[in-house]
Amino acid sequence: MLKRQSPTVTQANILFFITAVITLAGSAFFQPKLGLGTNLWINEFVYILLPPLLLAKVNGWSVEDIYRFKESSIRNMVISSLSGFSLWFFAFYVSKITRILLDNKIGVLANPQQTSPSIYQSLLLAIGMIVLAPFCEEIYFRGFVQKAYEGHSKRYGFVIAGFIFGAYHVLNGISEVIPACILGFGMGYLVYKTDSIATSMLFHATANTCAVFMGGALEMSAQAAIPVWLHIIALAGLGSSLIFLRSLKAGNPSHESKDEVHKNKRMPATGMLFLILSATFLTAVGVLEVLARSGIVK
Repeated sequence: MLKRQSPTVTQANILFFITAVITLAGSAFFQPKLGLGTNLWINEFVYILLPPLLLAKVNGWSVEDIYRFKESSIRNMVISSLSGFSLWFFAFYVSKITRILLDNKIGVLANPQQTSPSIYQSLLLAIGMIVLAPFCEEIYFRGFVQKAYEGHSKRYGFVIAGFIFGAYHVLNGISEVIPACILGFGMGYLVYKTDSIATSMLFHATANTCAVFMGGALEMSAQAAIPVWLHIIALAGLGSSLIFLRSLKAGNPSHESKDEVHKNKRMPATGMLFLILSATFLTAVGVLEVLARSGIVK
């Protein structure tokens, strides 16, 4: 039997379920022992980057073609960075509003007393967020998962991958799910439009750079209530990002016709099973946070 020359939805859903479970279990084990920064590097290298690369090796896929390691124009790269910068403000805004609602309606999440991370761990965390996460996560979500779902719908594959990317971030807290979906849609659209993963990596790196260097300051300014200027900046960021994304120069002119070929395919039963398992597992993680906020679980 000939091997498929691209990832399948079943492969993507099975691997995503395994990745989500191992990330949670691994973080619970390694983070207290090795620190937040070191744990991030383990997550990115071992659980996120390694599996899709191994699958490509085993199946004989061309990493450059399947995961779209292709050049894009300087114009598209600049637009990618500007979009990541603009949309991050809206994502932060949504995260903040979600946390305020959760705190007010359910309860404040107890924060166990921990020592401040060392300079070394803080440096590892910053480098991991700005350099490592964009590279590893884009290969996994925009390269592997999005490519698999494009086998069903070229046009909407990036939307599904964006939802999966957002769902994965429930491991960072419920408040990060919607913001991660929003950023995931932006990154997925970049890859869909330009056919180059370099654009989404740059978007991701820019957004994470904003989080590292501006997240703390914005968080402090919005502790008591969200200031008026943050509402304005968030909405302006959303609008600007949409304008930037619409001005991209297409790098994959044949995507419409390909969508017609794939749109009627159904998801195999195994793929659906693991998608349901992933949804159940990640929902349980969210429910545990709600129970912890309400004081039922300590």
